Amino acid sequence: MFQGFDNVFRFSQNHSNRSFHADLIGDETTGEALLRGEWVPKTTLPAHWAMGKAEPLDIAWGRHTAWYYISPKVLQLFKQHGITGWSTYPIELHNKSGEVYPGYAGLSITGRCGPINEQGGEVVPGQKEGKKFIRRIGLFFDESTWDGSDFFCPEGNNTYKFATARVKNLLDENNIRGLVFSPLAETTWIARPQK
Repeated sequence: MFQGFDNVFRFSQNHSNRSFHADLIGDETTGEALLRGEWVPKTTLPAHWAMGKAEPLDIAWGRHTAWYYISPKVLQLFKQHGITGWSTYPIELHNKSGEVYPGYAGLSITGRCGPINEQGGEVVPGQKEGKKFIRRIGLFFDESTWDGSDFFCPEGNNTYKFATARVKNLLDENNIRGLVFSPLAETTWIARPQK
């Protein structure tokens, strides 16, 4: 049952230059298809340190918004608590000195909801309606289109990543850091202008 847009969260990287970042190596690893589970690599993808801290936390990422890596601890938590809407792909995560951190996996989001309502939410004060892109507060979709997964992405060409309160609470309770959660009802985003 949908719990309301205050209890569904957009999550993202914390955008700190001090955080560990590792980039995947390969020709087909930069697209949203990897994040959305629409393309699954047939071989293990190397992920080499790119910037920031020398060692990864339990949730690490790359410099592309589609690249998320989770530790064996996080994998076990998701499985143990029946978190839904996700899958993994094989990676070999290297720290700054080149050592491999065993057991890490790339995270894909397989849950879905319908497209974002491009005219939903309120226009941020001071924004002018005639501009090419408009900043809005409140990121909404038709709740009847949500498939019930704990992790999910909206339809369309985007890299939005959503999670239920179950995911946020599980990570908080186990002191897993590395993600920033924003309730969809309070999320600021950039909307396309109405045609």
